[in-house]
Order: sequence, then C-alpha cells, then structure tokens
Amino acid sequence: MSTDWKKDWKKIARANGLAIPDAALERIAQSLDALEADFRPLVRTLPPETEPAVAFRAAEPSHDRKGVEDSE
Repeated sequence: MSTDWKKDWKKIARANGLAIPDAALERIAQSLDALEADFRPLVRTLPPETEPAVAFRAAEPSHDRKGVEDSE
C-alpha cells in the first residue's frame, strides 16, 4: 500500500478562510505541488530519529521593521 499522497492546497487555503482569487490560488498550488514533489523523496531518506522543525522564522531585513531596533 502506497502512502504517497498529494495535498490539495486549494482546499487547504479555502478551509483556512484565505480569500485568494482562483487564478492566484491555481498558480500558488502549482508551485507548492512542485515543491512537494521535489521534497517528498528527500523526506524518505531522513532517519526516524530526526525531529521535524515545528517552527520556522525567516529573518526579516531590518529596513522592513519600522521603529523596531534589530536586536538579533
């Protein structure tokens, strides 16, 4: 039995109440499908004891944070 499955990004967006126009949602879903296709084989190579990243925080450029000093 195969455990491979694709996420339905459009249904996920709608279920979360995201108001994304259909054309934009289609483009986003295609990009996410491509990323998932590339990463799914890599996930199979991870040892079971590897813990997933449950949170991700992208660094923000300091010029985008008005009035906030960069303390990082």
